[in-house]
Amino acid sequence: MMSRACHIIVLGFLGFNVGAQTNNLTGSPYSLFGLGVSSSSNVGINNSLGNGGYAISGDSFINNLNPASYGKLGERNFLFDFGFLAEVSEIDSGNATENRIAGNFSNIAIASTIGPKSAFGLSINPYSDVGYSVIGIDSNIEGSFDTFSSNIFGTGALNDLRLSYGTSLTNTFRAGFYASYLFGAIEERERIDASQEIANESTLNILERNVYRGLQLGFGLQYDIFPKLTLGWSMDLATSLSARRDRTVQKALDFIPSTVEEENDEKIESFELPTSINSGILYKPYPGLDISLDYSIRLWNETGQRDNVGVFVDEHNYSVGIQYVADPNSYRYAKRIKYRAGFNYNTGYLEINQNPVEAYNITAGIGIPLGLRSLSHLNVSYGFQNRGATTGILIEENVHTVNINFSLRDIWFVKRKID
Repeated sequence: MMSRACHIIVLGFLGFNVGAQTNNLTGSPYSLFGLGVSSSSNVGINNSLGNGGYAISGDSFINNLNPASYGKLGERNFLFDFGFLAEVSEIDSGNATENRIAGNFSNIAIASTIGPKSAFGLSINPYSDVGYSVIGIDSNIEGSFDTFSSNIFGTGALNDLRLSYGTSLTNTFRAGFYASYLFGAIEERERIDASQEIANESTLNILERNVYRGLQLGFGLQYDIFPKLTLGWSMDLATSLSARRDRTVQKALDFIPSTVEEENDEKIESFELPTSINSGILYKPYPGLDISLDYSIRLWNETGQRDNVGVFVDEHNYSVGIQYVADPNSYRYAKRIKYRAGFNYNTGYLEINQNPVEAYNITAGIGIPLGLRSLSHLNVSYGFQNRGATTGILIEENVHTVNINFSLRDIWFVKRKID
């Protein structure tokens, strides 16, 4: 199998002209590296706030970015959140472009109070996504003038099954922690076809499936300095994901298949995830307007993690989000609609030939009440992301995403009343 270094170099010069559609949550060629690209799907309203919100909390939504937010869920409250994600991307290699479509179920989460000042949450959503294809790589067979063609496809995801707990230690100070079970598989298929000039029709199929598992812990704090100003802080601790590989190599000569190599449950090198330190500010200049500012850093330099192509570097993430609602308690439906917008800039965790794979993301969204007096909402968000560039061997991506989340509140506690 060709090395990943060869893969991405070919991607940089290859002319893309084939559209693709997949049930993965991404179609990014940058998902070739590491465990794939970080998922663009979050629980609740964070998608439309520039994917930030470490200082926000409330009783009508789930904020999985900071477990301390569960301490403000309120008494006798239950929330259920589930969502879907669709992604349309345009990939530009400098010579040609390719359009890709991806989409799938994105998350499911519940949260419930277990006392006057504490609550827990259980959620599952993608941690990272893989969905790449490298088509039509022509190479010479060593020692001859014959050629072979390779097509490579990668799919998979790493999932985050998370249990969170938060409590209000005082009226202004909240703390929480979480435990995540990270698990998933990444599969790469390569098909190598000999040229038609060769007398016998020959095909080689290589399948590699890597399975990852591990536990990650984290904790967070929120402090209301003033009624209009809140600080948030959280930390995701570094962890090591164990990895095992299944590998099968099959050869077909004149359409007759035979297994050349087969390895099952082989232990391979673990993947190191970094410590992440996150902070945020929430400012409410007047009722109905929330402004959030967030910063996080992932310490990849400390992991020693490597890739065949690039260097893992510390990743910095900056985001700003704004939400406005005229009157959340109004009897007028239109005044209870929530409007959101955000911006996000990420320096990237990978450098290729000293070129960082940076990204920025512009988001907008709306929270629509599900009824005249309902506390449940339909959250719809749109995001435009630009990643990479056409300089050197890099590729530029323009990605359009649509997130749809249903945030349902108090379903288990509502009692019908018959007059």
